[in-house]
Amino acid sequence: MADSYKFQHIFRAPSVGEERDWERENIRRKTARYLETNPLDRFATDASYRGKVELVEARLQGVQGLILDLGGNTGGEATILQQRGFEIVIADINEYALEVSRQRAEKFGLRLPRFVALDAHRLPFADGVFAAVTVLEALHHFTDYDGALGEIFRVLAPGGRLVSTEPNALDPLRRASEVRDRLRGTIEKSFYPGQLRTLCRRAGFESVDVRPFPSHRSSWKLAEVPAWRRPVAQLHGWLSVNWPVVFAGHVIDARKAGNAVAGKIPPLGEILRSPVSRGALAFSPALGRWVDEAGGVSFPDLNGTPVLIAADAQPLTRA
Repeated sequence: MADSYKFQHIFRAPSVGEERDWERENIRRKTARYLETNPLDRFATDASYRGKVELVEARLQGVQGLILDLGGNTGGEATILQQRGFEIVIADINEYALEVSRQRAEKFGLRLPRFVALDAHRLPFADGVFAAVTVLEALHHFTDYDGALGEIFRVLAPGGRLVSTEPNALDPLRRASEVRDRLRGTIEKSFYPGQLRTLCRRAGFESVDVRPFPSHRSSWKLAEVPAWRRPVAQLHGWLSVNWPVVFAGHVIDARKAGNAVAGKIPPLGEILRSPVSRGALAFSPALGRWVDEAGGVSFPDLNGTPVLIAADAQPLTRA
């Protein structure tokens, strides 16, 4: 069955549901390693990881308001930014990754971000509620780039900004790894700089800057690479630093027109909207679920994390 599943992805990309299943299994395999690693310790000892966090932090300077980390997975970078004074909502289609992030933050006594499980193509938030959105090596996992970027633009406040990092389509080593990952059953893609500019402008962004982000390979990630592949990964990092136009990833900084206005940080429940009806949601303690009265459906809650994905909606039953 597994071999058949992989074989079919030679001919077509995985669906959103298949990508979600793949990511769930991937996190289950790595849960112990995530839970034993304090993100602040990794920030202190892993130069590549620290550089990535500092890159994002530099582009968020002056942002006042709520920040959405979309496709955040276990949210290590976002958790560090939360400790450094930013107010973050970590969001991912994989609710189990978010649960690992929550457990890890509690284990190490870290300041908790907020968490929402969602589909990036139908964000369960009101319009204009985020001062910034970060998408760190995640856009290429989405099935509809225009749809996802349109949703990001919608939930950004006037003057809001998108900060993203994405793989480079000029990189031959990256392109080879895409074939491998496609056969593994996950969505992989790379972008040319012009593609990213076009996508962002088509979504409505007024100012779009795309430039190389040179970086050596993360020592934490290298530890899970098979020994026979490690020299290639290290070489890739060296090439990224020395020939960034071809081998480095991209960092994207895009802005929505308008003037940013600082405001209070709203409770999460106030900005949530149903991915089914776009109506307001209310948590029902009796059901232990998030209720969309307008749509006649409810959504799960995983230990305080709303799971607001249309495929998980259940019809409301009336007494």
